[in-house]
Amino acid sequence: MEQRTFKIVMSERCFRFKPDALPSHAPRQPGVYEFVMFDANVQPIVLFVGLALPGTVYDALAAHMMGNIRPSADDLFRISKDIYFDYVASADVSSPEDLKDIAGALVAKHKPRLNPAEPKFSSGQYAGVQLQEVE
Repeated sequence: MEQRTFKIVMSERCFRFKPDALPSHAPRQPGVYEFVMFDANVQPIVLFVGLALPGTVYDALAAHMMGNIRPSADDLFRISKDIYFDYVASADVSSPEDLKDIAGALVAKHKPRLNPAEPKFSSGQYAGVQLQEVE
């Protein structure tokens, strides 16, 4: 098995996690997304990395908002009144399965407190995965 480095581009900014933001900002395609809050120095803290596969990022965010999947909006807003989401806007993937590896690498990088320790996201195709954020 080989190592793989994915080149990813994150969304141009974080969007406030609220119902009226989803239709205009959440992608209607499979993907990887994050829930984020900001500390006192306006540094992002990733609380959760999610994978919308199958389905779309929009559908997954809406399900979190409605409390159909964890963490629910209530879970998130108990941590901070200001919750944001961002997502992987593009990546050099060869198949949708690669999104699992990107999500897994983001969990490993940020160690978000709301992601369960198991199961870890992985397609099982690579010995190791690295991410390179590009502009």
